Amino acid sequence: MHVVYIVGCGRSGSTLLERMLGAIPGFTNGGELINIFPRVALEDQRCGCGQPFSVCPFWQSVGERAFGGWDRHTVQRITDLQQSVSRQRHIPFLLEPRTAPRRFRELLAEYIAAYRDLYTSIAEVSGARALVDASKSPAQLFALRKIRGLDVRVLNLVRDSRGVAHSWNKSGINLPHVHDRQRSMPTYTPRRTAIIWSTFQLEAALLRALSPQSSRIRYEDLVASPRRTLEMALASMGLPAQPDWLEHVDESGVTLGSSHGIAGSRSRFTTGRIALQLDDDWRSTLSPVSRRVVTALTLPQLIRYGYVGRQRAGGHCGCG
Repeated sequence: MHVVYIVGCGRSGSTLLERMLGAIPGFTNGGELINIFPRVALEDQRCGCGQPFSVCPFWQSVGERAFGGWDRHTVQRITDLQQSVSRQRHIPFLLEPRTAPRRFRELLAEYIAAYRDLYTSIAEVSGARALVDASKSPAQLFALRKIRGLDVRVLNLVRDSRGVAHSWNKSGINLPHVHDRQRSMPTYTPRRTAIIWSTFQLEAALLRALSPQSSRIRYEDLVASPRRTLEMALASMGLPAQPDWLEHVDESGVTLGSSHGIAGSRSRFTTGRIALQLDDDWRSTLSPVSRRVVTALTLPQLIRYGYVGRQRAGGHCGCG
């Protein structure tokens, strides 16, 4: 089974990208699988199909095959393991586990075994040959790369850092998949978002260098030219699109049914034809001071990805 792992910063359109890929024949999208233990299962959040996790037939079948069910002890144990090993500060150990303390190596082995069982069970229940994981976390992917036999294709999704900073600075965005609909997504200052964005992109570049089959796409290109962008990304990952793969994608939109993807943005629950439109409100609403701060902190990468200089957003695919 192939695993297409989307890596990048949040608020970059990863839920949309994950669902577009998951609608390809033979693919399935799992959502943000990094959150399945600490949030989705423990809080009984809603699946993309609309049902609570605890009664969704798909995820109950997955849990039964992988762990004998989603009992609270198992879920909490894997949550604790995640907090112990899948963290930004542990990336040096994840890159070279032989330098890590023995206890860390033991916990890492237990953690990746749990995700190996999870991935295997999703493949068996869905019957898919490719799973799309929109976890985005570089640290998680550094850990999962240690699973023997796992065929990971790295897909780095990048959005203009100023647009990401503007999105994370918005308040009052409710989480639609939790029971308490008044719970809102966290907010970050533009400066903090810029640092996270830059760090994640540096780590994504390293992950791509370590992966023989990987790609990078820009959110702006995905919404401007969705079919061409997906075709180029799939080809770069060694999964060239077959004639019927992208029939759900046209020049200006995408048609999506429901899926069993978990966590992510509220677009998880939108079905039917979705018109794609560039979200660039930051150009008029991000304060000049915040714009200058974010631009200064992320300038080298903004230039590299074509957001500053000759190439402007929407001007190229960015799959290289």
